[in-house]
Amino acid sequence: MRLGGGDPGGGGGNPNGPGGPHNGQGNPYAGGRRPEGGEPSWPEQHDVEIFSGFRMSLWSLGIAPAVIACIVLALAGFGSVEITEYGLLENFLTRSVQDKPFQSGRYWVGPWSRFIKFPAVVKTIQFSDDKLQADLGMDEQGDPMLRSRTSDGLDVSIELSFQYQLNSTSLFSLYTTLGAATDFHQTFIRVAIDRLTEIATLYTANEFFVERTRIGKDMEQKLRKDFQDGLFSTVFSFQLRSVSLPAEFEKAIQRTEVQKQDLHVAKAEQQSTNVSLQTKLMQANRRVKIRKNRGEAYSQSKMLANAADVKQYVTAQEKMADSYSDVLKALDSKEDNLLAYVQARALRDHRSDKTTLGLSLPSLRSLAN
Repeated sequence: MRLGGGDPGGGGGNPNGPGGPHNGQGNPYAGGRRPEGGEPSWPEQHDVEIFSGFRMSLWSLGIAPAVIACIVLALAGFGSVEITEYGLLENFLTRSVQDKPFQSGRYWVGPWSRFIKFPAVVKTIQFSDDKLQADLGMDEQGDPMLRSRTSDGLDVSIELSFQYQLNSTSLFSLYTTLGAATDFHQTFIRVAIDRLTEIATLYTANEFFVERTRIGKDMEQKLRKDFQDGLFSTVFSFQLRSVSLPAEFEKAIQRTEVQKQDLHVAKAEQQSTNVSLQTKLMQANRRVKIRKNRGEAYSQSKMLANAADVKQYVTAQEKMADSYSDVLKALDSKEDNLLAYVQARALRDHRSDKTTLGLSLPSLRSLAN
């Protein structure tokens, strides 16, 4: 194939034609014919080079862009979900969202789809001073302070925070109800403000001062129920940090509480003194009882000892009298002999170192005889 116009031997755009630089007279191969086995002429070489360049141009203009486009589309069809996220797949063409959540990873979803991402980590909602929220992201910061009124009409400012996490199985319901991440978090904040300020109106200012723990537990319990039932998430922890009441009221409450504490201290001291006196009285009663028991025991022991001694003495005397009666019978009932026997026995049984004997002198008559 050649690009020259007309017949090979003619004129026009053919350089070998009439009027061209290589006409039939100067070219031995005029008419496009060349000897068998010979090299192609310069015009034929030039035509082949032009045709090859044209063919490469067609490929570069048609096939290469298509291949590049396919590669770009293939790469653009990949979507990723971070480790801290969940994802719902949205189709741009059908405007539909799949209800099955995607965990962290890299997926090929096609260039016509994208992931709607939700946080998989615990998020914080905090109502406090702006300086205390500096470490939180913009999507986690709440109002500076939660303001409400007590049941007796006083202003109250509450500083608190709580943490929640989305339920992965309810992401589709959350999206169809509250929208994407930036939408549902703001809804969570508004719901928390509404619920917490409502609970604050149920308590008096004095209860906020003295029963703060019970109020915090009530707030946490109702927030957990609201988030679980209607907001497709779970509240993990709740912190009631401080409660601010009007300054004059707080001073009055403080004075009242100080007086109550003083009264409690006085009652405790009175109770302690009463217990101490009762203890001493019980100790004295026990000592009296012990001494009384000891006295009664001593007197009983003496009475028993005396009764035993008397009984023993009486028995001994009776036995001695019986023995003396037998001795008297043996002495032919002569009392003088019995008295002499008793005297001799008494002298025998008496201690020798305690005995003094007196010898009686014979009478003059007896000496005269």
